[in-house]
Amino acid sequence: MLALGIDIGGTNARAAVVEVATGRLLASAKEAWTDRTPENVVSVVQALVSKVTAGHELTGVAAGVGFAGMLRGDVVVNAPNLGWRDVDFGGPLSAALGRRVRLVNDLSAAAWGELKAGAARGASDSFTVFVGTGVGSAIINDDVLLSGATGVAGEFGHTKVLADGGRLCGCGEHGCLEAYMGGAKLTEWMAESGIAGTPADLERLALEGATPAKGLYDFAVGHLALAIANQVTVLNPAVLVLGGGVLLRCPGIIKRVTTVVMTRASVTSRSGLRIALAELGDDSGLVGAALLGR
Repeated sequence: MLALGIDIGGTNARAAVVEVATGRLLASAKEAWTDRTPENVVSVVQALVSKVTAGHELTGVAAGVGFAGMLRGDVVVNAPNLGWRDVDFGGPLSAALGRRVRLVNDLSAAAWGELKAGAARGASDSFTVFVGTGVGSAIINDDVLLSGATGVAGEFGHTKVLADGGRLCGCGEHGCLEAYMGGAKLTEWMAESGIAGTPADLERLALEGATPAKGLYDFAVGHLALAIANQVTVLNPAVLVLGGGVLLRCPGIIKRVTTVVMTRASVTSRSGLRIALAELGDDSGLVGAALLGR
């Protein structure tokens, strides 16, 4: 049995034919954005789907689409990396592809991929946190992906680390966790503080005790770790999956998060908790979107 997955991010789109039983990619294609208008995105995705489905029987198979943004059904409420707000995207994409489309948040897709074919295999309850350009999460409870009353459950990166004010986030609000810990915003904060390089450079400097790097690092990572620990207390997952480019390139952050979760989450919620690094890499969202669509 085959499935069709699409991953739409801030820099490129990917499409793949996925083997349902294994989560293996049988064909895939990718294209970077030169034009981020909804019409062009639909056109690019249509071309990618035509390319990957050639030679595969997918008649009548719905497409699962992982999208980097806040969604409400077929509507993209807010996609900061694409500059979209309140865009009806699912309908036009479905019409262009000639098949049903299921639109899901990219982190939800990644979490489902890791649950079914990656780090959380065998579990039915997981909490997945990715820290990359932004900060996102997804909640799976009793083998059900939670979407919430208006479809934005799991927007972990937009929980607040300050009661008032704070740095401006890409979502338009102030004081979000993502405004401090997301790779794009953290790099911006570093530059304002006279620190060159990437979050990995910040970690190296901070662990060497350099200032002001240590202050930025401790603030951002400390809030991330405590926020994750609190979510573990609330959600009681069997598996905590950690992933994303920033996390996976910064072992010190993973160590801090693990330590804080295992000391600050409630004793009952962390009893038996397994903490695992995402296994599917960049393919987790494609695999998860395909399986959700199917």
